Amino acid sequence: MLRYVVLALLADGNPAHGYALMKAYRERSGVRLSIGNVYRELSRLAGEGLIAAATNPPGADPRRVPYRITDNGREALAGWLAAPVRTLTFTTADPLSHRLAILGDLDAVRAGEFLNELHTELWEQGKTLERERAIASQREKHGVPALPTRMFLLCRRAKHLATDIEMVDEMRAHLAAGGKRSAVKAPSAVSESVPQRRAKQRPGAR
Repeated sequence: MLRYVVLALLADGNPAHGYALMKAYRERSGVRLSIGNVYRELSRLAGEGLIAAATNPPGADPRRVPYRITDNGREALAGWLAAPVRTLTFTTADPLSHRLAILGDLDAVRAGEFLNELHTELWEQGKTLERERAIASQREKHGVPALPTRMFLLCRRAKHLATDIEMVDEMRAHLAAGGKRSAVKAPSAVSESVPQRRAKQRPGAR
């Protein structure tokens, strides 16, 4: 997927090096890509002929090689953009899902320790996300783009995070009850953000 992000960022015809691409993506999404992964992807794309090294402007850092998209690269990008939406929404389980799936096979103490640690980690991520949203909001006061993708994606992450925190809370409550609850509460639509949940409970609450 990273390859198409790189191709899309180069599609305007302006050559760019890895750091500039990483910065451009963060401005659009609020997500910081690994610079190592970006440069490895640039190397692969160049090897496949989808991008090519461009001439560095006078005075530029010679260690940062700019790249431009090729015709083959534009064709590959067009194919990705034309792909059915279901290819983007259908995903396999993430690493956290794999760990949670076998949590019931562990003893209650180990399972509880993991859930407590996970709850704290998610809460810390929520605080970081709040700061990022505040920064994005301040920037947009100086000029809101036609589609502020960064803010929308940060809000999406906040909703996903709120859902995960709710799930962990329910799993901890179920574990504390000795697993004797008659039924597990069905997931409901997410209507609260991380800040709203923080007003109702503290990270250490069980």
